Amino acid sequence: MRIVVLIFCVVFIGGISYAQNHEEQSARDSIEYFITKTKTLLASYSIKESLDYASKAIHLAHQVKSDLDISRGHYFMACNYEVIEDFKNTEIHYLEALKYARVAKDTIRIVRSLNGLGNVYSYGYKNFNKGVDYYSQSLQMASQINSNEKLGPILNLGWTYIDENKFDEALPYLKEAQKLSQDSVTNIVALSNIKYLLGRYYAGKNDIKKANQLFNEVIKAVEDKEIFSVLTDTYKAKSDAFQKIGETDSALYCIKKYLLYKDKLFDEEKLKQTEIAKVSFAIEEYQRELDASQKEKEYLAKIAKNNVAIIIISVGLILLLVVIFFFYRGYRSKKKINEVLKEKNEQLLEAKIEAEKLTNVKSQFISTVSHELRTPLYGVVGITTLLMEDKDITTKHKKLLNSLKFSGDYLLDLINKVLKISKIESNKEKLTKTPTNLHQLSQNLLHSFDYQAKNKNNELILEIQDELPEIVLVDSLKLSEVLINLIGNSSKFTENGKIWLRIKIVSIEKDDIIIRVEIEDNGPGIPEDKKEFVFEKFSQVGREFNKLEGTGLGLSIVKNLLEMMESQIHLESKEGRGTKFYFDLKLEVIDEKSDDKPNLDREDEINLYRKILVAEDNKINQIVTKNLLDLIGYDCTIVENGFNALQMVKKENFDLVLMDLNMPYLNGVEATKRIREFDKTTPIIALTASELSEVQEECMAIGMNDIINKPLNKNDLRNIISKNLLG
Repeated sequence: MRIVVLIFCVVFIGGISYAQNHEEQSARDSIEYFITKTKTLLASYSIKESLDYASKAIHLAHQVKSDLDISRGHYFMACNYEVIEDFKNTEIHYLEALKYARVAKDTIRIVRSLNGLGNVYSYGYKNFNKGVDYYSQSLQMASQINSNEKLGPILNLGWTYIDENKFDEALPYLKEAQKLSQDSVTNIVALSNIKYLLGRYYAGKNDIKKANQLFNEVIKAVEDKEIFSVLTDTYKAKSDAFQKIGETDSALYCIKKYLLYKDKLFDEEKLKQTEIAKVSFAIEEYQRELDASQKEKEYLAKIAKNNVAIIIISVGLILLLVVIFFFYRGYRSKKKINEVLKEKNEQLLEAKIEAEKLTNVKSQFISTVSHELRTPLYGVVGITTLLMEDKDITTKHKKLLNSLKFSGDYLLDLINKVLKISKIESNKEKLTKTPTNLHQLSQNLLHSFDYQAKNKNNELILEIQDELPEIVLVDSLKLSEVLINLIGNSSKFTENGKIWLRIKIVSIEKDDIIIRVEIEDNGPGIPEDKKEFVFEKFSQVGREFNKLEGTGLGLSIVKNLLEMMESQIHLESKEGRGTKFYFDLKLEVIDEKSDDKPNLDREDEINLYRKILVAEDNKINQIVTKNLLDLIGYDCTIVENGFNALQMVKKENFDLVLMDLNMPYLNGVEATKRIREFDKTTPIIALTASELSEVQEECMAIGMNDIINKPLNKNDLRNIISKNLLG
C-alpha cells in the first residue's frame, strides 16, 4: 500500500515541477520524444513502457493545449491496448483520438482512428456491420486526400469479409490492396497479410494449390524475422486448407507450428507487465485531475487555515480510496487475464486432442494399407523367388526376374519403413533386449551389402576393437535396422570408394559398457545447409539433381530408433570429403562364462521328413508356400480355411501347422483356440500380413508357438520351422 502512495506523490510533484520549469517549445519537443519512444516500444512489445510514454505525451499535450498531440497520444494508447486485446480501453482511447483529431482537423489522424474503431468492432466485439461501417468511413476520408492511408481500411474490409466467408465481396478489396502495395513502399507485415488473405480466399474457393503457394510465400518472408502474429494466422489457415482436402499429415504438421507460434504470441509475462502499466497510467490520470483542482485547493487553503488537519485527513481518505480503486482494477484485470488464459488452455487442449486423433487415424490407415499391400506382394515376391530357383530358366528371363524381385523388395521395404515411422509416432514401438554377439551381427550385416558394394565398386571394411565383450544385451533387431539404414545410405551415395563400420569402446566397467558405432564413407559428403534437413521424413539431399532412389525415411527412422535406445545420432561431413554418422550406446555385458550364454554359433540341424499342414485361403499364396516348403524339404497339405484345418488336425497327425490369421468361415485365431482344446503339443505358427506387434500378443495368448510375416522367403521359413520342430 505504501508503494502505491509513494508513486502517486512522486508523479504529482514531478508533474507540477515539469509544468513550472519548462517553456512551451520544450514541452512540444518532449511530446515528440515521448511519441517516438512509444512507437519504438510498441514495435518491440514492451507494452508497459510504451503506455507510460504515451500517457506522458497526453499529459504534456494537455498542458500546451495541442489537440493534435492529444489525439496522437490517445491513438498510441489505443494501439497498445489493442495488442493485448483489452478492447474496452482500446475503444475509449480511439474515440478520444478521433474527437481531438476532428478538433485539430487532421484528416490522416481521423482516418487512422476510424480504422482502429473498425478493428475494435470487427475483431474485438464481433460486430460485423458496425466494423464495416467504421472501415468504410475511414476509407471515404482517406480517398479525399488520395494518400496511402487507403491501404489500411481497404485491407481490413477484405479481412472482415474473409472472416465472414464472404469471399466474393472480399476479392475486390484484396485486389485493390495488392495494387496499392505494388504502387507504394509497403512494410513486410502489410504485404504478408495481403498474401495471407488471398491465400484464404483461394482456399475458400477450393483452389488449395494456389492457396498453399501464397501461404508458403508468407512463411518464407516472415519466419526468420519472427513475426509471430502473421505466422500464427498463416499456419492455422494452411492447416485448415490441408484438412479440407484430407491431407491429415500435413495438417497435423501445420497445427503444431501454429501452436508453437501461438505460445510465443501469448507470453504471460508480457501481459502481466501490461497490467502493471494500466495501474501506472491510472495514477497519472488521477494526477491530472488533481492539477485541475489545484487552484481550488489553494483558495480553500486561504479561507480555511484552521482546517489543515481536516484537509490532511480528506486527502488521506482520497488517497486511500484511490489505492482501493487501483487494487480493485488490478483484481478485475487479473481475473480477466486468468479467464483469457483459461480459454487459451482449453483451445490448446482441444488442439492436442485433435492432433492425437489425427495421429491415431493416420496410424490405423497406414497399418490397414500395409496389410493389404503385403498380401499381393507375397505372390509377387514368392513366385519370383520360385522361378529364380528353376535351373532351366534362360539368362534373359533370369535378368527380368531379378528386376521384378528388386522392384518387389523395394516396394516391401517402402511399406515397412512407412509402417515403422507410424509405429514410432504412435508410441507402439517397444525395446526388446536379447543377448547379442556384436562382431557376428556386424559381419552378417556387411555381408548383406556385398552385392550392392560390388555393383558400385565399393569396399566394405569392418573395424572392431579386440577388447569388445563377446555378448552384450541389446535390442538386436532395432540396432540392425539402424545399421542397415546407415550402411545403405552410404552405399547409395558412394561409388568407387570405401565404407567403414567401426565399433569402439568409450568406457567399460564390470557389467556395463559404452560403445561408439561409426559408419563412414568417402563419398560426395553433405552440404552444410543440408545437415539438419537429412533427418526429416521424406528428405533426400541431392535428389533434385540426381536420380537417386529411396523414400527419404531411413535417417528419420535412425534418429527415432536411437532416441528410443536413449542415444542420439551425430553427423560429421564436408562436401566432397565424405560423411560420418556415429552414436553411443550404453549396454549390459553378459558374462561369457555363464551357463545362460546363448549358443549363437549353433549349426542348423538336418531336416527330417516332416508333414506340415498349411491353412491359407489365397490361391497364389498357397502355390508359393507349397513350393517354398518343397524347396526346403517338407511335405505339406493345404486347406482353405480354419474350419477345414480343425477337421484335418482331428483326422491326421501333423508335425507342424502354418495358420493364416485372416480366413473365411473360421479365422486362424478361432481355429487355433479349438485345436488347443484337444491338441496342446503340435506347433502352430501364425502367418500374417499385419504388423507383428499388433497381433503377436493375442497369438501367443491363445496357444500359438510363433509368428511370421508375409511375404515369406525361403530362409526365414526354414529357420522358423527348424526352431519350432528341432528347438
